[in-house]
Formats: sequence, structure tokens, C-alpha cells
Amino acid sequence: MKTQFLKCFYYPFLLSLAFASCGDKKEVFETEKLSEYLPLQVGKYVTYRLDSTIFTVSGTKSEVHKYQVKHTVVSEMLDEAKNKTYLIQRAINNEAASSAWANNGSYYITPGEKSIDVIDNNLRVTVLQAPLRTDFNWSGNSRLPFNAYEQLFDFSIVGKETNKWNFRYESAGNFSYAGRDYSNVWTVVQHSDSLNIPPTQNSVIGYKEVSTEKYAKGIGLIFKNFQLYEYEVSSGSAVPQYKGFGITQWMIAHN
Repeated sequence: MKTQFLKCFYYPFLLSLAFASCGDKKEVFETEKLSEYLPLQVGKYVTYRLDSTIFTVSGTKSEVHKYQVKHTVVSEMLDEAKNKTYLIQRAINNEAASSAWANNGSYYITPGEKSIDVIDNNLRVTVLQAPLRTDFNWSGNSRLPFNAYEQLFDFSIVGKETNKWNFRYESAGNFSYAGRDYSNVWTVVQHSDSLNIPPTQNSVIGYKEVSTEKYAKGIGLIFKNFQLYEYEVSSGSAVPQYKGFGITQWMIAHN
């Protein structure tokens, strides 16, 4: 009887210890390194085709200007916080790159183990954030000021709260664009919001705030779609007047 009692007590006790031990273990997610999707070293370059949409004739007409833009890592340094950062030089050419390349400004990329920041015109954006996992989200524009584009456009609707955009990863996979195929691509949906685009006959106001980037393993940024514009129909006119701009760019060459 005593032996039977000990068995009845001892086995459940061991089982409870086993479950307690399993409960103490933390689940570890193995994810890829951010640096694999935005590799940086002096001399690396990526060339893009870029379509820039602008609005002319008091915002009543749209034009698409086409270019090639080459981004080259020209130097490595430490920033004010002693973090490693890279200086990226932009050069611009016509659509066929048949003329001389012209300077198009520069910006910085500061990589870290858990995030990668791009600093352009003193505006800092966290373009990638660990972990690389479907639906993981972060406030990539949190260090932008309110109404970051006010010096360029007198927006009424869009552009005010870009600093509140919530970035999100879509699942990694393949991507094809303009006759080029890519594998191991992570998509970052930075923002997606629109109203009455394209406008209908009865639309009197509308807007588009869309920003998406795609990063391919071993290459870096391969695609960008950034649309920030609004329109309204003023009294006495049936023609919408637009404010803002749009950029679509995709990789055509890299080393």
C-alpha cells in the first residue's frame, strides 16, 4: 500500500516538473539579418529607373519625367553618436543614360543590428527594423516633424502626419517588375491610404498617401513607390487641381 501511494504521488510530481520546465523555456525566433537586405560597403552601387510625376499649369496637368539615378556608397565614417554610417552619393541622368551623369545630392545610411536608418536632408527614417517577420510593424517615421513637407507644398489633407505612419512587413517572396525577376524579397508597406483616386465626375476632393519599398537579399532596395498628392475642384471649375508629387523607381543594375 505504501509503495502504491509513493507511485501515485511521485509520477504526477515528476510530470508537473516536466511541464514547469517546458513552461520556463522561451521561444526563440531565428530571423535573417537586416544587413543581408541592405548590404553596405564602399564602392557598392545600385542604379534605378525613376519616374517622377509632377503637376503643372496650376495643378491641372500632370507630367511624368523619366530618369536614371545611380546611388553609390562613397565613404564610411562615424556619426556624432559614434555609430558607423555610410555616405551615399546620387547621380542623375536621362532615361537612356546617354548624357553625362550629374550630381543629385547625397544622404546617409546608418546600419545597426536591430534597425537601419536613412538620413536624407536631415530627415531620419528607420527603413528596416528587426525582426524580419511577416506583419511585424514599427513607427519608421517617428523622428520626422509634423507636416514634414510644408516647405515644399501647401497641403490641406495629405502630408501632415507622415510621422505617425506605421510600417509593416509583408511576407517574403518573389517579385517581378519591368521584365526583371527577384527572389527573397521583403516588402515594407509604410502607408496606404487614398480617397477618390482616380476621381470620378462627381468627386470634389481626393488624395493619395501611398509608400511601399521592397528589399532583395544581397542587393538592397529594388523598388519604391511613393505617392503623396491631393486634389480638389474649386468653385466654378470642373477641372481638379492637384498638389504634390509621385515617385516610382526600380533597380536596373547593381554590383
